[in-house]
Amino acid sequence: MNGLLQALGFEGAWLAKAIFETNLLVLFAVCAGHSVWVHGWARTLREFSAGFALTALCESAGVLSGAYVYPGFRFYVLATPVGNPASWVALVYVIMHISDHLFFGPGGGGPRRALSGRSWPLTLLLLALCDATLGLMLDLVLDPLATIFNWWIWVPAEAGVHTIAEGVVQPYNFERLSWMSTPDNPLARFFAPFFEGGFRYPTRIFGIPLINFVAWLVFVFVFSLQFRWVESRDWGHWRKTLVLWAVVLADVPVLGFALIAPNL
Repeated sequence: MNGLLQALGFEGAWLAKAIFETNLLVLFAVCAGHSVWVHGWARTLREFSAGFALTALCESAGVLSGAYVYPGFRFYVLATPVGNPASWVALVYVIMHISDHLFFGPGGGGPRRALSGRSWPLTLLLLALCDATLGLMLDLVLDPLATIFNWWIWVPAEAGVHTIAEGVVQPYNFERLSWMSTPDNPLARFFAPFFEGGFRYPTRIFGIPLINFVAWLVFVFVFSLQFRWVESRDWGHWRKTLVLWAVVLADVPVLGFALIAPNL
């Protein structure tokens, strides 16, 4: 296969990385298109823009704090690849649809009516918990695969383990050297005392810090809870959009610090 790719003028590692990045963006486009078809432009723009912003800002905080890097991608927003927040919000969109079908069935009246009755707080919490659990299960599959190919790299737990130093981790399509290391910045200096000796996150599952899976569970739960609550209110589109963006922007410093600082 490599011989065929080279004969066609492609390098195997570059092509695989390009396909991965492209597929993330295609997933975003497909899910956004489905949302427009089912829910309309206003809700789609609100949901996808708020989810994208939450992920991009918190992920960038993680990179700038020195927790991990996303090297070698082609398109970035702040310090994270565009495909990362794009795919996150798309996957959460799919997960919420699965939860809706599990709870209400394909013709069960939908969550809007269920969240307007007396039991709506419990229903809302159960839906968000279901979303978070499905998100965690998905991440337990996706993150180990991506980490194997060094598509993102965590700060080492100890010397010589999971570092990006030459000879320790063989780079996989690192022809583009963007974000190979954390740049000097105020956030990195603030969190430096948390990274004693440059090491971090000793508790790892499949070579990935436990905090990563905690983050998926918390982020999906919080976003699902807030988004579902906003959409269940009898408000106009502008008010829903303003409220959702307000809570998402409030989430960023709280969730970012809470998930970067602990040394699990």
